[in-house]
Parts: sequence; C-alpha cells; structure tokens
Amino acid sequence: MTIPANLNNNPKTIILAIPSLSIGGAEQFVITLAKSLEKSQHNVHILLLREEVALPVPSNIPIHIFPYANYRKIPRFMRKKIIAKAMDAFVIKNIGAPDLLLSNLKSIDQFLAYSQLDNVYLVVHNTLSKLHSMSPRSLKQLKDIYLSKPCIGVSEGVTADLPTLLEQTINITTIYDPVDVQKADELSALFTPPYQDYLINVSTFKMAKRHDVLIEAYAKSNLDVDLVLVGDGVERPASEALAKQLGVADRVHFIGLTSNPYPYIKNATAMVISSDYEGLNIAMLEAIFLGTPVISTACPSGPPEVLPSKNLVPVGDTEALAQKMIEVIGRPEIFAVALDEKFYPDYAAAKYLELID
Repeated sequence: MTIPANLNNNPKTIILAIPSLSIGGAEQFVITLAKSLEKSQHNVHILLLREEVALPVPSNIPIHIFPYANYRKIPRFMRKKIIAKAMDAFVIKNIGAPDLLLSNLKSIDQFLAYSQLDNVYLVVHNTLSKLHSMSPRSLKQLKDIYLSKPCIGVSEGVTADLPTLLEQTINITTIYDPVDVQKADELSALFTPPYQDYLINVSTFKMAKRHDVLIEAYAKSNLDVDLVLVGDGVERPASEALAKQLGVADRVHFIGLTSNPYPYIKNATAMVISSDYEGLNIAMLEAIFLGTPVISTACPSGPPEVLPSKNLVPVGDTEALAQKMIEVIGRPEIFAVALDEKFYPDYAAAKYLELID
C-alpha cells in the first residue's frame, strides 16, 4: 500500500503523543510511524510529557515537551481535565490545530481523553485486561479514558480485548504496529555478534515476558547452543539467579540494553518468545523481516496472529517450549515465514491517514 500523496499542496499536521521516548515498543512505534509520515511530506510532530529521549529521532521531526511537572500539585480529582485543557492550548500555540492526534500509553491517554481537539485517537499497545486489576475503581478509570475517544488496537487480540474488558461495545479498529524495515536492515549489518548457533530473546525483563519459563525450557532442552538475552528490567537479577541454579549460566548471555539489537537478531538461529501476553511484539516482526525463524508461546495477542500453529506452544508449558527449541535448532528453515505487507511502515501510515478522511 502506498501512502496517499499530498494533493494540492495540502500536507496534514499529525501529532504523535507519548509520555517519553525511552526504549520500548510503543516508543519505537511513534518514531517509525513519524518517519514514514514525514517521508510523504506531512507535518509530523512528537509531543512528550518528559524530556527523556533514548531513541534516535530524525532532526526534521520536531519534539515538543509539555511542562507536565508544573501541574503535579493540582489535586488528583481535578488534575486530568485541567491538564487536558493546558495540553490543548500548548498544542495550538506551538504546533497549530492538528488534523490527527495519536495518543500512546495510558499515562498520557488519561489526559488526552478529555482533549477538545479534533480527531484524537488513543492507540492501545497491549492487552489491557492483563495489565490492570479488575477492581471497580480501576475499571472506572479505564472506562473514563477509553470510552471517551476512538481507539486503535495494534493487533486483533488487543482490539478484541478492550471492549471485553470495558464490558461494552466501543469505537476501536485495528492497525498493526509497523516495523522500521530500513533501520533493521541497515543496523543489522554493522557488526557480527561473538556467538554462533544461538537462540535469542529480545524483551524487557518483566513478569509478562516470563524469562523464567524461557530459561527453564532452555535448561530442559539440553541443547549445546547458547541463549542470548537482550534487554534489561526488574526481573533480570532473578533470571540470572535462575540460570545459575539450573546450571546453564555459562551458556546464557545477558547482553543488557543496546541501541542496536539487530545484528544479534539477524545472526541467531531462531528467536524464542515465552510471554504470558503481548500487545504485538515488534522484535518478533523484526526477526521475521531479517529472516530469523521465531517460535513462541501462543499468548494473547500478537504471535498467534502472525505465526503458523507449528511455531507455537501453550503459554507456560516449559516441556513443549523445550521440544520446540530442539526442533527449531534441528530444522530452522521449516519455521521461517515472510513478513506480511500490513507490518510495513508505509502500509500503517496510509491506514492512519485514512482516519483524517
């Protein structure tokens, strides 16, 4: 799909709002989509709550920092609407009236849900029913946010999850997260990792990613290949301890955060995903693009929408995952798939531009 051209010299003003540009899937989505929209000569701006930029942003895409810290002393019961009004004024003063504003992640969605600007959409990046307690208070907060504006789910699983969580029909459609294929292609060639015949996982060390399941399955597989773990987070110390406990610490390599995981992905025999749940999993799509087979738990959502059933195992099943690791090391080619057009940046950009019409 081709991005619609700017007919009659009429570029659109598009704002991508997110709390910060730390390393993460939603943050990478903002940059990937911004680059694709800007390439088609639309006026693209990024709006942040915090001056935290850990990912590279092209110099021709302006970044605006809303002075969120100035409003933290406002009582909570009135803070959201006051901040929403202030953000609207900030946008009009510094950018102008947008043709489309895409809000990303709950901590900024909670304000832009009350925005009076036209064409505001909330982009939902995860299965929210897995992230939030089902207490009456939590459910009311989510309803206040996600019933206020039209929403975009980054996978069909995310799109199906939200109305079920909110217990009513909502205005939501699916536009899959895109992969920055140009970036992945260019950066994957910059160096060769110091490992051969290895499995890889690229994710934040948090409970949902279930590194414990991954390491236990790897230990059970008795494979004579390395396991390379790229990422960091609160669960990393526990994962390092588990690798030692299971006697595989010499073969499990904790790389930590890196600005360029692509050579590790491209040169791996296969990627292994062990999550309890996902929004989509961009690293999975990057691996597919780079020609690296992926095996995964059949978690909601993402992997079951992308991978064939032979690449999937039940969530939390270490025996099945260990067996799948053995199979993918033995015959990686039978687990390879092609990246569908709907995951390319120009396709996503064209779909988002249709929202303006």
